[in-house]
Order: sequence, then C-alpha cells, then structure tokens
Amino acid sequence: MSDKKRAEIDTVDKKLLMELLRDSRVSLRRLAEEMNVSPATLHNRLLKLIQEGVIRGFTTLIDYTKLGYSLTSIIMAKVDGKHLVEFEKSIANYDNVIAVYDIVGEYDVAIIAKFRSVEDLDNFLKNLLKNPVVERTYTSIVLNVIKEDPRIRVI
Repeated sequence: MSDKKRAEIDTVDKKLLMELLRDSRVSLRRLAEEMNVSPATLHNRLLKLIQEGVIRGFTTLIDYTKLGYSLTSIIMAKVDGKHLVEFEKSIANYDNVIAVYDIVGEYDVAIIAKFRSVEDLDNFLKNLLKNPVVERTYTSIVLNVIKEDPRIRVI
C-alpha cells in the first residue's frame, strides 16, 4: 500500500488500534470478548492492518530521562537539495535521532534528537557540520517537555 493512500478502516479496526495504542500487549481474546467479535476476526483485522502498513510495528514508550538522556534538541538543517533524501536517510540511522522531518521553509530538515550531555550534542553538531551537504544548522535545546507521545487518537 502506498504511503499516500488512506487505509479504509471501520469501527472494529479503530477500536483495535486504540486498544493497541493504549497497551500493545493487550490480549486479543479478551479484547474480542469486550468488542463482541470472534478472536479469529480480530486476529485477521490485526494482520490486515499490518499488511496495509497501518501498523508498522509494536514498541514500548520509554522515559529516556530515566536512562540519562536528559537533553532533547531540535536541529534544523539546510541541506544541498541534490543530496537531501540521501542525507535524511543517513541522519535517521543515528542512535540519538528519534525523528527526522522533511520540511518546507528556511530549513529543509528538522531533526529531533536526545543526548546525555551538552558535550554529546556538541559532538553530534560538529560531525553534522562536517558533512559537505549541510549548509547550515539552527539548534534549539528543550528546557521542559510538556508532552512527548507519538500516539494520537484514531477517529
């Protein structure tokens, strides 16, 4: 399924998605009972959502500050257009990078990354600026995280 094509989902799919967002370890058997559908139906719906690319994986939400990653940065990068896609794919593979956005405006790429120290951020930025396709960067340091959760309510 193309990333641009919208998946057709019904109320059963929406309920399944919302429950998986709440707890991806939820028992399909218990959920099937609550939703008044068969476990096989729910299992097939889950497989369909995975095959269509609606569900890309299952993960755990982690409080990175408790692991020492107390510094979050927002790095805007201006990149030579001929190498933009290559740069974005490359930077997305860095361990500290949690999000890469292809954007319009003064900058081409927004990078969200987490670090244990200012020194780690400094090293990351210096290595970034060594890349000849990077024309310039603008970095902001997050003072307080108000909300950090990739989940949205499926309506």
